[in-house]
Amino acid sequence: MQTVLRYLLMLRHIPRQPQKIDVNTLRERLAEHGIDVSIRTIQRNLIELSEVFPLTTDERCKPYGWSLLPDAPLLPLLSSNQIQRIASGADTAVTETVPLKLRCVPEIKKQLETYPLNDSQRLKSNGESVLLTATADLTDELTVWILSHGAKLEVLEPIELRNKVAEQAQIMHRYYKA
Repeated sequence: MQTVLRYLLMLRHIPRQPQKIDVNTLRERLAEHGIDVSIRTIQRNLIELSEVFPLTTDERCKPYGWSLLPDAPLLPLLSSNQIQRIASGADTAVTETVPLKLRCVPEIKKQLETYPLNDSQRLKSNGESVLLTATADLTDELTVWILSHGAKLEVLEPIELRNKVAEQAQIMHRYYKA
């Protein structure tokens, strides 16, 4: 179980090209989550992960930097809370299950088909946008998943989730406002 959690955390911290992360920094990030492993173990894990995920390494200068390929589909994100619950074996019960409606840009339809939100997901195109409907648990992980798509998704329903995402977007806007 520890290995799986380490892999998930590593994937969570590997940026998309042109950004990159070196093994020492990755080791520090893992240590922040209570995972203490050697540099060599992380190097081996990265090579193993690159056989399954679209990872690449920049070997032009040391320390080598790892990143996701720029055209790789977005990987589903796990929040720190979800990883901690998995690590502790805690109950992952959620507060509420609701019908969900999202308006999506057509460019991510293939990605949504490849990596569905869950088994209840349905997609309907009207040419200008894609309507995603599903039944979903209202969790922090759902909010993170929605925010990971940036302006490519708009929450239509439920209103409480729409408001939560809008609030997060406003907070983010304050950070980047010139």
